[in-house]
Amino acid sequence: MLAAIWMSVNAVKGKAALRLCRELGVQYKTAWVLSLKIKEALGLRRVGMKLEGEVQMDGKYAGGHLKQENKAEDRIDRRLKKYQNMKRLCVLALREKNGSGFERTFTPIVREEQGEAAWATVRDHVSRDATVVTD
Repeated sequence: MLAAIWMSVNAVKGKAALRLCRELGVQYKTAWVLSLKIKEALGLRRVGMKLEGEVQMDGKYAGGHLKQENKAEDRIDRRLKKYQNMKRLCVLALREKNGSGFERTFTPIVREEQGEAAWATVRDHVSRDATVVTD
């Protein structure tokens, strides 16, 4: 169990259940349930997370791409709200820089980087003494 937690947490993009079952020598079903329980435990720990010190905030938009027309005269300005398909989401990254070497990152998904949901996330997960720096 401890080996599975160590492998999952130290992997760059997480650990697939198939890879985990090969490394631990257990059945796939066992590795799959184990990986779900590890992810659930890590997720529950992040619910009450409060970042301190200097907190850097940045966002990356993903999804909702509209293909451009071939002819220049048929193209539209996709930045305008009326031409967006509202499937585009923002992955907000809140990175703690406290100088102690132990720094944490919190990455929720919100509709827009400067919207009310983003600032509500900052209020919930950043302590009042912290300084928020936006890029």
